Amino acid sequence: MKNSLWLLESEPLNLQLLVNFLTKSGFEVTPFSSAKNLNTALAQGDAPHLLIMNAAPDGQGLANLRHLRQQGLEFPIFMMSSSSDPIDLIVALEVGADDFLIKPINPRELLARIQACLRRLHRPTKAVAAPERFRFGPFVLDLTERSLLKGKKPIHLTTREFELLKVLVSHPREPLDRQTLAQMVMGRPLADNDRSLDVQVARLRKIIEVEPNQPRFLQTVWGSGYVFTPGK
Repeated sequence: MKNSLWLLESEPLNLQLLVNFLTKSGFEVTPFSSAKNLNTALAQGDAPHLLIMNAAPDGQGLANLRHLRQQGLEFPIFMMSSSSDPIDLIVALEVGADDFLIKPINPRELLARIQACLRRLHRPTKAVAAPERFRFGPFVLDLTERSLLKGKKPIHLTTREFELLKVLVSHPREPLDRQTLAQMVMGRPLADNDRSLDVQVARLRKIIEVEPNQPRFLQTVWGSGYVFTPGK
Protein backbone atom coordinates (compact mmCIF):
# COMPACT_ATOMS: atom_id res chain seq x y z
CA MET A 1 0.00 0.00 0.00
CA LYS A 2 1.40 3.38 -1.01
CA ASN A 3 1.81 6.22 1.46
CA SER A 4 -0.55 9.08 0.67
CA LEU A 5 0.86 12.60 0.36
CA TRP A 6 -1.27 15.70 0.04
CA LEU A 7 0.32 18.71 -1.56
CA LEU A 8 -1.04 22.24 -1.19
CA GLU A 9 0.68 24.65 -3.57
CA SER A 10 -0.84 27.70 -5.27
CA GLU A 11 1.85 27.95 -7.96
CA PRO A 12 0.77 25.60 -10.79
CA LEU A 13 4.27 24.88 -12.13
CA ASN A 14 5.72 24.06 -8.71
CA LEU A 15 2.67 21.95 -7.94
CA GLN A 16 3.00 19.87 -11.10
CA LEU A 17 6.77 19.41 -10.73
CA LEU A 18 6.40 18.16 -7.16
CA VAL A 19 3.46 15.91 -8.04
CA ASN A 20 5.45 14.32 -10.88
CA PHE A 21 8.55 13.79 -8.74
CA LEU A 22 6.74 12.38 -5.70
CA THR A 23 4.53 10.13 -7.83
CA LYS A 24 7.61 8.69 -9.55
CA SER A 25 9.11 8.17 -6.08
CA GLY A 26 6.28 5.78 -5.23
CA PHE A 27 3.78 7.93 -3.36
CA GLU A 28 0.07 8.40 -3.91
CA VAL A 29 -0.07 12.17 -4.36
CA THR A 30 -3.20 14.31 -4.15
CA PRO A 31 -2.66 17.94 -5.24
CA PHE A 32 -4.59 20.94 -3.96
CA SER A 33 -4.34 24.45 -5.36
CA SER A 34 -6.29 26.07 -2.53
CA ALA A 35 -6.85 25.62 1.20
CA LYS A 36 -10.59 25.57 0.55
CA ASN A 37 -10.31 22.37 -1.51
CA LEU A 38 -8.03 20.85 1.10
CA ASN A 39 -10.47 21.58 3.91
CA THR A 40 -13.33 20.13 1.86
CA ALA A 41 -11.44 16.85 1.52
CA LEU A 42 -10.70 16.78 5.24
CA ALA A 43 -14.36 17.47 6.05
CA GLN A 44 -15.27 14.35 4.06
CA GLY A 45 -13.20 12.25 6.43
CA ASP A 46 -10.14 11.80 4.24
CA ALA A 47 -6.62 12.37 5.57
CA PRO A 48 -3.08 11.85 4.26
CA HIS A 49 -0.09 10.18 5.82
CA LEU A 50 1.69 13.51 5.37
CA LEU A 51 0.76 17.00 4.13
CA ILE A 52 3.15 19.40 2.38
CA MET A 53 1.90 22.97 2.15
CA ASN A 54 3.13 26.35 0.98
CA ALA A 55 3.64 28.98 3.69
CA ALA A 56 2.51 31.76 1.29
CA PRO A 57 3.99 35.27 1.58
CA ASP A 58 0.75 36.82 2.88
CA GLY A 59 0.79 34.66 6.02
CA GLN A 60 -2.24 32.69 4.90
CA GLY A 61 -0.26 29.45 4.94
CA LEU A 62 0.44 29.84 8.65
CA ALA A 63 -3.22 30.60 9.25
CA ASN A 64 -4.14 27.40 7.40
CA LEU A 65 -1.64 25.44 9.46
CA ARG A 66 -2.98 26.87 12.72
CA HIS A 67 -6.53 25.99 11.62
CA LEU A 68 -5.56 22.37 10.94
CA ARG A 69 -3.83 21.95 14.29
CA GLN A 70 -6.72 23.58 16.15
CA GLN A 71 -8.95 20.88 14.69
CA GLY A 72 -6.78 18.28 16.40
CA LEU A 73 -5.34 16.87 13.16
CA GLU A 74 -2.08 15.15 14.04
CA PHE A 75 -0.66 13.91 10.73
CA PRO A 76 2.79 15.35 9.89
CA ILE A 77 2.80 18.70 8.08
CA PHE A 78 5.78 20.09 6.17
CA MET A 79 5.86 23.79 5.36
CA MET A 80 7.53 25.22 2.23
CA SER A 81 8.59 28.86 2.07
CA SER A 82 10.61 31.14 -0.18
CA SER A 83 11.79 32.97 2.94
CA SER A 84 15.03 31.95 4.64
CA ASP A 85 14.36 34.19 7.65
CA PRO A 86 14.91 32.07 10.82
CA ILE A 87 11.92 33.82 12.40
CA ASP A 88 9.63 32.31 9.75
CA LEU A 89 10.93 28.83 10.58
CA ILE A 90 10.43 29.39 14.30
CA VAL A 91 6.88 30.69 13.83
CA ALA A 92 5.95 27.75 11.57
CA LEU A 93 7.25 25.23 14.12
CA GLU A 94 5.50 27.04 16.96
CA VAL A 95 2.21 26.91 15.07
CA GLY A 96 2.59 23.16 14.56
CA ALA A 97 4.72 22.35 11.50
CA ASP A 98 6.78 19.17 11.69
CA ASP A 99 9.40 20.37 9.23
CA PHE A 100 10.28 23.46 7.20
CA LEU A 101 11.85 23.61 3.74
CA ILE A 102 13.14 26.67 1.91
CA LYS A 103 12.31 27.18 -1.76
CA PRO A 104 13.56 26.33 -4.29
CA ILE A 105 13.02 22.83 -2.95
CA ASN A 106 15.74 20.26 -3.50
CA PRO A 107 13.68 17.21 -4.52
CA ARG A 108 16.15 14.70 -3.09
CA GLU A 109 16.25 16.50 0.24
CA LEU A 110 12.44 16.63 0.31
CA LEU A 111 12.26 12.91 -0.44
CA ALA A 112 14.79 12.10 2.30
CA ARG A 113 12.85 14.11 4.87
CA ILE A 114 9.53 12.53 3.88
CA GLN A 115 10.98 9.02 4.09
CA ALA A 116 12.59 9.70 7.48
CA CYS A 117 9.31 11.07 8.86
CA LEU A 118 7.23 8.17 7.57
CA ARG A 119 9.73 5.59 8.85
CA ARG A 120 9.33 6.97 12.35
CA LEU A 121 5.55 7.14 11.95
CA HIS A 122 5.27 3.52 10.81
CA ARG A 123 7.97 2.09 13.06
CA PRO A 124 6.52 -1.14 14.51
CA THR A 125 5.92 -1.26 18.24
CA LYS A 126 7.33 -4.25 20.11
CA ALA A 127 4.66 -6.80 20.97
CA VAL A 128 4.09 -6.66 24.70
CA ALA A 129 1.33 -7.92 26.97
CA ALA A 130 0.37 -4.41 28.04
CA PRO A 131 0.87 -0.98 26.46
CA GLU A 132 4.34 0.46 27.01
CA ARG A 133 3.78 3.48 29.20
CA PHE A 134 5.90 6.13 30.86
CA ARG A 135 4.56 8.01 33.86
CA PHE A 136 5.96 11.34 35.02
CA GLY A 137 4.21 13.85 37.24
CA PRO A 138 0.52 13.93 36.24
CA PHE A 139 1.29 12.59 32.75
CA VAL A 140 1.18 9.18 31.08
CA LEU A 141 2.86 8.73 27.69
CA ASP A 142 1.51 5.63 25.93
CA LEU A 143 3.80 4.50 23.11
CA THR A 144 1.34 1.90 21.84
CA GLU A 145 -1.55 4.34 21.57
CA ARG A 146 0.77 7.23 20.66
CA SER A 147 -0.99 9.38 23.22
CA LEU A 148 -0.25 11.68 26.14
CA LEU A 149 -2.69 11.91 29.04
CA LYS A 150 -2.75 14.37 31.92
CA GLY A 151 -4.88 12.53 34.41
CA LYS A 152 -7.72 11.38 32.16
CA LYS A 153 -7.44 14.34 29.78
CA PRO A 154 -5.81 13.67 26.38
CA ILE A 155 -3.13 16.21 25.44
CA HIS A 156 -2.71 17.06 21.76
CA LEU A 157 0.78 16.51 20.36
CA THR A 158 1.99 16.88 16.80
CA THR A 159 3.94 13.97 15.30
CA ARG A 160 7.25 15.75 15.92
CA GLU A 161 6.34 16.63 19.52
CA PHE A 162 5.37 13.03 20.23
CA GLU A 163 8.61 11.70 18.72
CA LEU A 164 10.68 14.17 20.72
CA LEU A 165 8.95 13.31 23.99
CA LYS A 166 9.19 9.57 23.27
CA VAL A 167 12.95 9.76 22.74
CA LEU A 168 13.49 11.85 25.86
CA VAL A 169 11.37 9.74 28.23
CA SER A 170 12.94 6.58 26.83
CA HIS A 171 16.34 7.87 28.00
CA PRO A 172 15.62 9.15 31.54
CA ARG A 173 18.44 11.08 33.20
CA GLU A 174 20.63 10.50 30.12
CA PRO A 175 21.89 13.76 28.62
CA LEU A 176 21.42 13.80 24.84
CA ASP A 177 23.36 16.29 22.76
CA ARG A 178 21.45 18.28 20.15
CA GLN A 179 22.85 16.42 17.14
CA THR A 180 22.11 12.99 18.60
CA LEU A 181 18.62 14.09 19.58
CA ALA A 182 17.96 15.58 16.14
CA GLN A 183 19.07 12.35 14.44
CA MET A 184 16.80 10.28 16.68
CA VAL A 185 13.78 12.59 16.35
CA MET A 186 14.07 13.99 12.80
CA GLY A 187 16.23 11.37 11.13
CA ARG A 188 18.81 13.96 10.07
CA PRO A 189 21.54 16.12 11.63
CA LEU A 190 21.07 19.79 12.34
CA ALA A 191 22.55 22.27 9.90
CA ASP A 192 24.53 25.26 11.13
CA ASN A 193 22.28 27.77 12.91
CA ASP A 194 19.31 25.36 12.70
CA ARG A 195 17.24 26.03 15.82
CA SER A 196 14.27 23.86 14.88
CA LEU A 197 15.01 21.32 17.63
CA ASP A 198 15.19 24.05 20.28
CA VAL A 199 11.87 25.46 19.10
CA GLN A 200 10.26 22.03 19.46
CA VAL A 201 11.73 21.65 22.95
CA ALA A 202 10.30 25.05 23.90
CA ARG A 203 6.86 24.01 22.56
CA LEU A 204 7.00 20.75 24.51
CA ARG A 205 7.91 22.59 27.71
CA LYS A 206 4.80 24.75 27.33
CA ILE A 207 2.77 21.54 27.24
CA ILE A 208 4.28 19.53 30.10
CA GLU A 209 5.89 22.07 32.43
CA VAL A 210 4.11 24.15 35.07
CA GLU A 211 6.80 26.80 34.62
CA PRO A 212 8.40 26.43 31.15
CA ASN A 213 11.21 28.85 32.06
CA GLN A 214 12.10 26.69 35.06
CA PRO A 215 11.50 23.18 33.70
CA ARG A 216 11.18 20.23 36.03
CA PHE A 217 11.13 17.42 33.47
CA LEU A 218 12.84 18.68 30.33
CA GLN A 219 16.07 20.34 31.41
CA THR A 220 18.86 21.97 29.42
CA VAL A 221 22.39 20.60 29.52
CA TRP A 222 24.25 23.83 28.83
CA GLY A 223 26.53 23.72 25.82
CA SER A 224 25.33 20.25 24.87
CA GLY A 225 21.63 19.40 24.67
CA TYR A 226 18.80 18.22 26.89
CA VAL A 227 18.00 15.64 29.57
CA PHE A 228 14.68 14.23 30.78
CA THR A 229 14.33 13.96 34.56
CA PRO A 230 11.13 12.10 35.53
CA GLY A 231 11.43 12.82 39.24
CA LYS A 232 10.73 10.31 41.99
